[in-house]
Amino acid sequence: MIRVGIIGLGGISHVHRKSYRRLMEEGAAISLEAFCDLLPERTVDLGGRAYTEIETFLREERGRLDMVDICLPTYLHAETAVRALESGFHVLVEKPMALNHADALRMCRAAERSGKTLMVAQCLRFSQEIEAVRRYLASGVFGAFKTADVRRDFGRLNVPEGYWFLKEECSGGALLDVHVHDIDWMQSVFGVPEALSTGASKVIPGDGYDIVSTNYYYKGGAFAHCSGEWTTDHNPYASVQQLVKFEKGYLLHTSFGGERVFRAVSEDGTVTELAPEQPVDMYYEEIRYFTECVAAGLPVARCTPESTAESIRIAMAEIASADAKGERIAL
Repeated sequence: MIRVGIIGLGGISHVHRKSYRRLMEEGAAISLEAFCDLLPERTVDLGGRAYTEIETFLREERGRLDMVDICLPTYLHAETAVRALESGFHVLVEKPMALNHADALRMCRAAERSGKTLMVAQCLRFSQEIEAVRRYLASGVFGAFKTADVRRDFGRLNVPEGYWFLKEECSGGALLDVHVHDIDWMQSVFGVPEALSTGASKVIPGDGYDIVSTNYYYKGGAFAHCSGEWTTDHNPYASVQQLVKFEKGYLLHTSFGGERVFRAVSEDGTVTELAPEQPVDMYYEEIRYFTECVAAGLPVARCTPESTAESIRIAMAEIASADAKGERIAL
């Protein structure tokens, strides 16, 4: 039985709790046992032991829980994860891993010292569209990767003034919260690029780079462009456009307002529709994977902490490039 506690009961925690409950309904040996949030009303009716202080939670739950799921604001990820690992818990922590590369490495070292499992919830690694890119690349059916064009747009955040998302020192802005999705999956599939150049803008006061556009340069001449933002007024949808080109075909994925296109097109024009009748829930899949690895004592090979730390290193290089007005930076 994997005994789970959740720290942080804001927005993303609802998705995590839903996934744990689905696993439990399906017969997985999992139990949700403890919850921690600064606001005590959030722990009401959750059916477990309740806390409002992280230190108390970690002290009292030591030996009672196997793993902790951290759903806190970004600026609290590193310190809380390190403390949880040092307290003897396996740790799943929401993305982005940390606000800077040094903290990401500190988390990796804490996991290594403790002997506990650490995984960052980079959900796109468990999505259908990224698995398809990985599968086509590995099979070689379309030949080598040549170029990619990826765009991820969120509507302007409907949050109160002063909310942590809109503070650069707390969230890292759209570059670290939205754009990091694509930084992560692209480097996990294609590898770390040799160099990058980034143009970015700060539209919403105080929230950091909230519009970002990056070019990635890979060994052998492959090239990718990726952009992301969260500034569009009156846009309630998250929209995605992903075009990955190989020597002999391409993969296209678009999503907007519930409408989705997901297909492979070969060089002779043959179209293969890739969207299944029942879409895969990537949040469920990442949590299922992590809990199964913990139960079996296996490493989290699909999403190691070292690999997600590389995503933060790339993000820091993008910030440096944007600060330098698009200067090309070697990685």
